[in-house]
Amino acid sequence: MQRTLLLPLFLAPTLFLAPGLAGGFAAGALAASAPPLVALRAQGAMPTDLGALVDRELERAADHLERGQPLWARALGLRDAAKALEAGGVAGPSLDSLLDKRLEGQLPPTALLLAVAARSAGLEPDAKALIEHLLPIARGEDGALAAEAADLLSKPALRRIDRDERTEYASALLDVARDGSRQADLRIHAARAAFSLGGGTEKRAARGEMLAFLRSSDAELRARAGLALAEAGEELIGDLERELERVAALPGAQGELAEAYLRAERSKRLRDRKLEDLRKQYDSASLPPELETISSVLEMVEALHLDGEVVPREELVEAGINGLLRYLDEHSTFFPSEEYAAFLQDLEAEYGGIGAFVGEDREDGLFTITRPIYSGPAYRAGLQSDDKIVRVDDWPTIGQPTEEVIKRLKGQPGTDVKLYIWRRGMPPEWIERPTPEMLVEVTRAQIEIPAVHAQMLPGGVGLIELNQFSRVASSELTTAIQEMLRSGMRALVLDLRSNPGGLLEEAVNVSDLFLPPDQLVVSTESRVQGREDHRTVAAPVLPAEMPLAVLIGRFSASASEIVAGALQDHGRAVLVGDRSFGKGSVQNLIPLRGFSDDSFVDENRNRRFDPWERLTVDHDKDGEYDFAPRVKLTIARYLLPSGRSIHREFDRDRNVISEGGVEPGVKVDLPRLDGWRLTERRRILETRSVRDFVDQWFSADLERARALAETDGKRTDVYPGFEDFYRSLATTLDRDEVRLLVRAELRRRVQDLRGGEFPLGDFQEDPQLQAAIRAVLTTLGERADGVPAFRAVFPEESAADGSHMPIAALDSTQRAALSTALDSLRAARAADGRLSNEELERVLDLLGRLDR
Repeated sequence: MQRTLLLPLFLAPTLFLAPGLAGGFAAGALAASAPPLVALRAQGAMPTDLGALVDRELERAADHLERGQPLWARALGLRDAAKALEAGGVAGPSLDSLLDKRLEGQLPPTALLLAVAARSAGLEPDAKALIEHLLPIARGEDGALAAEAADLLSKPALRRIDRDERTEYASALLDVARDGSRQADLRIHAARAAFSLGGGTEKRAARGEMLAFLRSSDAELRARAGLALAEAGEELIGDLERELERVAALPGAQGELAEAYLRAERSKRLRDRKLEDLRKQYDSASLPPELETISSVLEMVEALHLDGEVVPREELVEAGINGLLRYLDEHSTFFPSEEYAAFLQDLEAEYGGIGAFVGEDREDGLFTITRPIYSGPAYRAGLQSDDKIVRVDDWPTIGQPTEEVIKRLKGQPGTDVKLYIWRRGMPPEWIERPTPEMLVEVTRAQIEIPAVHAQMLPGGVGLIELNQFSRVASSELTTAIQEMLRSGMRALVLDLRSNPGGLLEEAVNVSDLFLPPDQLVVSTESRVQGREDHRTVAAPVLPAEMPLAVLIGRFSASASEIVAGALQDHGRAVLVGDRSFGKGSVQNLIPLRGFSDDSFVDENRNRRFDPWERLTVDHDKDGEYDFAPRVKLTIARYLLPSGRSIHREFDRDRNVISEGGVEPGVKVDLPRLDGWRLTERRRILETRSVRDFVDQWFSADLERARALAETDGKRTDVYPGFEDFYRSLATTLDRDEVRLLVRAELRRRVQDLRGGEFPLGDFQEDPQLQAAIRAVLTTLGERADGVPAFRAVFPEESAADGSHMPIAALDSTQRAALSTALDSLRAARAADGRLSNEELERVLDLLGRLDR
C-alpha cells in the first residue's frame, strides 16, 4: 500500500523536542554535557538508588522546564539512566513501579508532568489514569504547563483506551483549542492532542482549528500549526506546503522537521511521476509477438463474438489473466479490487457494524437477520434470528439490494443506527409503515467475526469447531479451551472439517496450543528462497495428558491440514473422518506493478481503511476506497514435520499424480442421502411447516426447547403434537428424518437463548463426531455407552466398527429388491396408506428375494 511518508513529532525527539541529543539518551542524557555515570557516582552527584534518582529528577522538574529543557527528553533520559543503574547491579523496584507509586501521591504539576512522560514510555501504562492526571493541567490557568500537558496528551501510548473515553477526552481538549482567551501555542497543542485521541468528528474539528492557525499573522504560530497538520497527515498542498517551505528555510529543529516532511512529499510525487511515465511508455511501446496475439484475439472477440458488446474489456482481460494463472495451478488467481477487498475482510475478520449475519428471506423477500453475532451490539440490543429489518434510520429496505442495506448497517464504531424491526405476529401493514414500538437503536462497534463455536458435551468431552484461520483464530481458541477446562473438560474434539484454511502464522499459533515449545509445525520450500521452519514457542494451553481428537474431511484444506498433520506427526492427536483436501502450497498476495491503493487518513491508526475515514488519493475519482489489484501466486510448498507433502499433484491433463492430503487414523465415511430424500426435505422446509410447528410450543416451553436442542434421545414423542404434525406432511420421509428437520430448526433458535452458535457437529446424528468421542473416551479407559446421553443415541459398538452391517452384506440384486419394495410402501403411505392385492403381492415377492 503506497502512502505518504510522514515523520510524526513523537518520533523525532532529535529534531523537535530535544536538539543536541542526537546521540541518544544514555546516562549522559540527564545533562547536556554530563560526565559518565561512573564518574557522577564517584563524585557523589549520581544517586546509587533508583528511587533516589526518581525523586531527585521529580524535584528538579520545575528547574528543567525553566531552563527550556523539554520534559519528554528528560523522561527518556530518566529511563535510560534507570537502565544504566540496573545494568550496574543496582537492585530494587523497577522504574515503572516507582513511577506508579509516585503518581498515587500528590505531586507538584511539573513533577507530575515528568512522571507521566516517563511512565507513558514504559511497559503497559494505564493510559486512562495518565490522561486524567494530564487533563486538569491542560485545562488549567498556567499556559506553559498546560501546553506541556497537551503535548504529552498527543503521545501514541495514551490512545490505548476505549473509544467512548477517547471521544470524551478529545472533546474536552477541543474546548481548550476553541477558547480564544487561551494562549495560541496551547490551543495548537490541544488541537493536536484532540486529533490524536478523537474519532472522525473530533479529528475534523481539530483539523479545522489547526487550519485556522495556519492563516495567522504570527509566523511562529503558522509554523507550529503547519508542523502539527503535517503530523496529522494533511496533504502537503497550497498554504500548508508554502508554510513548510518557509519554515524549512529557517535554521533549527523546526526547519529540519519541515524539510523532512517536504522531502517525503517530494519523494512521493517523484515516484508517482515515474509510474505515470512508465504507463505512458508501456502504452506507446510495441507489444512482443505473444502479447500481440492476445491483443488480436481480444479485438476479434469485441468485433465479432455474439456477446462482444456485452462483456466489458476489463472482464475479458481478467479472465485471460486467470486462465494463465490457472494453467499453472488451481490456487493461483487474480484479484480485482472488489474481490481483494472481500478476501481481505475474511482474513481480517473485523468490520464496523451492528454484528449480524443478514440476507434476503426467500419466503417473503424481506431483509432478515439470519443469525446475530452473539458478541455483537445487535444481540445485546435484543435482536434475534429471523428479525426483519424493514427500515434503517429513515430509509426503507424493502426492494433494496442486499449490498446497499449492508452498507448502511456498517459504519464507524460508536455511532448509532435506528432499525425498525418487524417480527412474525406483528400486523403485516407495519412492514410498509413502521411504528415507534418497532424501533431498536443499535450502537455500532468493531465487530470480530467469530472463528470458534464451542459446546461442552456429556461426559466432560469438549467440542470446538474452528471454521477459519483468521487473525483471531488462536486467541478465540485459547479462550474457548480455557473456559472448558474451568468447566471440567476431560477430553477435547477439535473440528476442522469445514475449515478451508487461512493464515500460516495462525496455523502455527493454533498448533502451539497443543504442542510443547520448539516443536516443528511446518516447513516451506520455495524455488527462489531457502527452506523455512516454523516452530512452536510457548507451553501448550491444553494439558499434555488430555486426550485430543481432530476431525478432518474433504473440505479441510491448507492451514487445517498443517495443524492436523503436525498433531498427527507428533503423536498428540488422533485424526478422525475423511482424507483432507490436499492443499499444501503457499500463496503470496502480490500487487501489480504500476498500480497503487487509494490513500486515506488512518484516523484510528489500525492500518486499514474504514468507510468513515477521509480519502486523500482517489485514483478513479469515484469517492470510494479502492485497492490495487493483486495476484495470489503460488510460490512455495508446505512440508509436515515428518517431511511429507500434503499437496495433491496433477498432470497437465488434470489426472491425479499424488493424492495428497492428510489421512485420518480413524476413517469414518459420512452417510450419503438419496437424491429424492434431499428433494423431499427441501420441499418440506420451503413450506415453512417446520417453523410453524416449532412456533406452536417454543416460546411457551423454553426449558424443553433448550433440553431437546442438546439431545432428544432420537425420540419423536418428546415433541408436543409431533404425530399429528407428521401425518399432516403427507411425506415419504420416515418419522426420524422429519425429527431431524424439527431438531435442526430448534437448535437454530436455541442459539439465541444460549447466546452462542452450536458447532455444526451434532453428537446425536454425526457418525464422525461419535467416532471421535469414542476415541478420546477410550484413551481415558472408558466406553461411550458408559455415558447415558451417548448410550441413548450412539449406535452399538459392534455396528460402529463395521462388524455388524447386514445391509452391506446383501448382494446387488437383493439391495435393488429392497429399495424397490421400500419405494412401493412409501408411495402407498403418501397416498391413502393402502396397497392393492397386486401391489401387495409384488412387495412380498421383492422382500422374499432377500430370504434366498
